[in-house]
Amino acid sequence: MKRKFFLIFLCLLVFKVYSQTSQGRHPDLEPLFLPETVLDKANYSNLSADEIFKLALLYSECPLDSPQGQHCLEIFGNIKEEVTRQTFIRQDPEQVGRNILKLLYRDYLKTYSSYQTKINVALETGQYNCVSSALLYMAVAKAAGLVVRGQKTSEHAFCSVYVPGGKNGQPKKIDVETTNPFGFDPGSKEAIENESKIQGYYIVPKKYYSNRQEVSDLLFAGLIAGNLCSFYVEKNDYVSAVPLGAARYNALQLENNNSKAAGDVRREFDVLAANYVNIQPESAQDYSESLDWYRSFIDRWGMTTFLQKNMDNAFNNLMVFCFDENNYPLAAEALEKSRGYLSKNQLDKTWDILTDILVNSKIQGLAAEEQIEEIEELLSQGDLEAAQEKRALIYLENAWLDILNDCMSSRSYGTGYQKAGQALERLPQSTKIKRMQKSFYDNCIAIIHNNFATQANARNYEAAREVLEAGLQIFPDDRTLKNDLLTLNKMSGR
Repeated sequence: MKRKFFLIFLCLLVFKVYSQTSQGRHPDLEPLFLPETVLDKANYSNLSADEIFKLALLYSECPLDSPQGQHCLEIFGNIKEEVTRQTFIRQDPEQVGRNILKLLYRDYLKTYSSYQTKINVALETGQYNCVSSALLYMAVAKAAGLVVRGQKTSEHAFCSVYVPGGKNGQPKKIDVETTNPFGFDPGSKEAIENESKIQGYYIVPKKYYSNRQEVSDLLFAGLIAGNLCSFYVEKNDYVSAVPLGAARYNALQLENNNSKAAGDVRREFDVLAANYVNIQPESAQDYSESLDWYRSFIDRWGMTTFLQKNMDNAFNNLMVFCFDENNYPLAAEALEKSRGYLSKNQLDKTWDILTDILVNSKIQGLAAEEQIEEIEELLSQGDLEAAQEKRALIYLENAWLDILNDCMSSRSYGTGYQKAGQALERLPQSTKIKRMQKSFYDNCIAIIHNNFATQANARNYEAAREVLEAGLQIFPDDRTLKNDLLTLNKMSGR
């Protein structure tokens, strides 16, 4: 009989795995900057030109009082001076919007670079992408008195200006593709006339315009931080990413933004924390310290469904490391720290995991008989919870099954039957041991019967009787042996 082994195992669940870094410290949980320092009014959804530009600089990791920040503020001041001249702003608002895009490409925006999202770099080097060019256009358009809104898709960012002349007295909405000097009102007559020139600039695929959302100024400026955070994640640099992501999320809390786009910002912030805590550590202790940081993140920024799910997975990962290292004290300590952060489902599972770690730390490398002694010692101490006792009994059953399996393999059926009886005295409800005992019993009876039949067929009736009587002493109620005895009596004439 081949027994199916009872296997106790844990699954390592991680969102992303990176090589361990020597960052030297965990990421700061506080925002890189406080947006209130550059915002001076309650209407956070509609910022002034200066506010949007300064916020964009801060998201670009360019402090306003730094030499680079001061230089950019000076450049922006010059641009504002030009676009607020009467000769510029007295034109039709639609033409003003068109001229602003031409101005930026004439003097500042030179080369498209998909990863160049910082507004300060765009101003100083001329390299830009959709986000940096759109934020620059928005700030300048606001300075010129235009109503401009940020537009966001999953792959792209651009602007829309609202000018008089729409239907039913409503403003006319004009899209501005800021990655192209001819991107004002794409598809308009000017764009068609300059079609040959457009080929020299970045052309946005149509699919990038799907699922567009008009977003608040605060959220639009934060796209710079979103892009930079993605870049830092690729470099495994969470020390830079988390504070920047915190600044981005923190700003949205000022306007109490409940839009889908704002929800995406929170989710992306949570992903930063989830990815960081799941960096592949070198030891259980390393992972435990990362989990300490993750709980601090939750304390600082609040629990979400996503964070809760990852908390459960991260804790389970720690238990895997503790299991591999037979480190029960660390596992027990981690449970004490994390108890209030785990879901009920994970907490219920944890008792089994803790028991696995505890028992495994006691029995690893021991023979089955020694395992039974160690497990019985644990059970006798009375320190285990009811769920843990139940789990420990499974290990005890498994150790007994190892012994019984050895008996089956060596065809020691009598010994196996006897030991199965001992096991059932301790584990009377074990169906596995009961099945093993029956298999030993059936094999024992088959051997006795076959030995009896061999002697009886050879007319060695006394020897046959001795075989049966010896068997009935062990199995007095067995029908097969009783019937064999009746048959022997007939054969021998009794």
